[in-house]
This record gives sequence, C-alpha cells and structure tokens, in this order.
Amino acid sequence: MKRKGYLFEKLYSFENLYAAFKKAFKGSGRTEGACRFHFHLERELLKLKEELKTNTYFPAKYRYFKTFDPKERTISVAPFRDRVVHHAVVRVLEPIFEPTFIFDSYATRKEKGTHRAVKRAQKYLKRGFYYFKADVLKYFDSVDHDTLLDLVRRKIKDQRVLELVERIIRNSDVSRGLARGRGLPIGNLTSQFFANVYLDPLDHLIKDQMGIKCYVRYMDDMVLFSDSKGYLKNVLREVRLFLDDQLKLTLNPRATFLNSRLNGLPFLGFRIFPNVIRVKRENLKRVKSKLKERKKEFHAGLITEERFVMSVRSMFDHLNFADSFTLRNSVLVPRAGVG
Repeated sequence: MKRKGYLFEKLYSFENLYAAFKKAFKGSGRTEGACRFHFHLERELLKLKEELKTNTYFPAKYRYFKTFDPKERTISVAPFRDRVVHHAVVRVLEPIFEPTFIFDSYATRKEKGTHRAVKRAQKYLKRGFYYFKADVLKYFDSVDHDTLLDLVRRKIKDQRVLELVERIIRNSDVSRGLARGRGLPIGNLTSQFFANVYLDPLDHLIKDQMGIKCYVRYMDDMVLFSDSKGYLKNVLREVRLFLDDQLKLTLNPRATFLNSRLNGLPFLGFRIFPNVIRVKRENLKRVKSKLKERKKEFHAGLITEERFVMSVRSMFDHLNFADSFTLRNSVLVPRAGVG
C-alpha cells in the first residue's frame, strides 16, 4: 500500500475540527470543560486550528482515576480540547488504516463490537472442537512507542501528521509508573485506535502467513479454533515468539489456555457454546450490583425516572443478547421494580 501524504491541511481544517468537536462533545458527559469549550466554540476551534497549523499545539497532562470493574484499571482523562484533537486525528487516519484491518477484528470499529465478536466466535466454535484463547499482559501499558510509530510510518508519510501523532503518543505521564517510551493511556480515542494498529501485524501473521481462517480478536482478547489440539499448541508457540520479537509483548499466563467446546468458551462477558450463549456468572453479578445502585439513586432522587429506565433497558439489552429469558424474568425483573 502506498504511503499517504498531504493530510495535515485536512486534519487542522475548521470543518474537520468542528466534526471532531461534535463527536467529542457527544461522549463528554457535558462536563464543565466541555461546556465551556462549547460556549466559546468558534474561538476555541480557531485557536486549536492556529496552534496545529503553526506547530505550537502541545497536549496537556492527563487526569487519572481508578476503576475496579471488572478489574483495577487506571483511566486517563485528557482535557476536552485535547480530546477534540484526538478525534480530528482519528478522522483523518481511520479511512487509511481501516481497509487494511482484517475482517475479524472487532474492537472500536464501525459495525463491529462485542456482540458481533461473540456471534463470530460461536460460528467458529461449531467448526473447531478445540480453541486457544489468550490476551496480552497489561496490553495498554506495554505498547512500545517506537514500534507503534514505525507501524504508523508504514502508511503515513506526511511529516507534520507524524510529528503530531508522536506528540500525542509520547504524552504519557511518567507518574503512572511506566517505563519511558511505553504505554497508551486507557480512555483515549487515539489509544483505542492505535491499539488496533499495534496488533494488526499479528492479525496478518495468523490470517495471511499461517492461513488460519477461524480467528477472532477484540482488542487484545484473541481466540483461535481448530480440530487439532496439537496444531493449536504450535500456533501458540508462534504467536508467543512473534509478540516477543516483533511487538515486545507477553501473553497473560493466567488468561492463556487451550480447551474444548464441551466446556464452553469464556469470551467478552459470556460463555459460548456451539448452540447457546450464557452470561458469565461474574458478569451477572456486576449487572445485579449496577441495577441495585441505579435503583438506590432513583429512590434518592439522584437520577430521573427516564435515566433509570434507560439504564435498566441497557442492562436488559446486554443480557437479552444471551439465552437468558428465564434468568431475566426470575432474577432481574423483580430487582428492577420501583414500586
């Protein structure tokens, strides 16, 4: 594929920045910073445009907080104006990288997502008696900046775009305790996009060079399927070597294993069998806990009835994807009552 140039003018154009603002504002939760930017919208966008054009734009430090659902993570929150730039960058780069991604990569891509990944895994589970499932140990914290930038340079030759991308990638505060030159901050749109770019060479190794048809990846969660357990053991060795040698990554030993479809496939919050999809026990516990929390907030007057109903509907829609009719009616419906 030819490397793309002449992208920077498009990136900092007012039209691109305005479209990026709309996307960033939609997911902002109407925070004070987002609303202030919105109030002075034209002035703020023109200021960003000028800073990008004159190479005087520098991203600010992140604000951090921890989440513990389902496991402990450090979430990085960029100032709103930086999030506008992140969207502007992805709007320009995504059309270039998207056609090169494999079909069965499902995270943060249009018309993909969790449910399609689960359905695809179920389809492959019908074909292969065995599966090998793995994820990368501390994936976002382990991404090597130089390796990632090399991957971006393979498709982009516009030097000013590359300088901006490097500025964003390297803006990872060392206060997170990471080695210098490593890590993508969880919570950024650019981080999600570049995380897909980083594992794309692995996808093509598996699909193109090794010729494996039954393979699904959702971010760093990956599953391969085969009727031969010995074959999957050989594939596992190849994947480990490639990750270590080419991408400086390590598979998570606690989440890497071979199993058969008789025991089901735990994947993205569900347990998948060839003809049925179940909700994982820990996922159900989280839904019950969130439902209890939303109900408390509603009775305390902290959220409106409309927001409560939307939240409950979202939880039910998630569970409804699995074969959970009895579960929803016997366990969750009574818990969602507001009377």
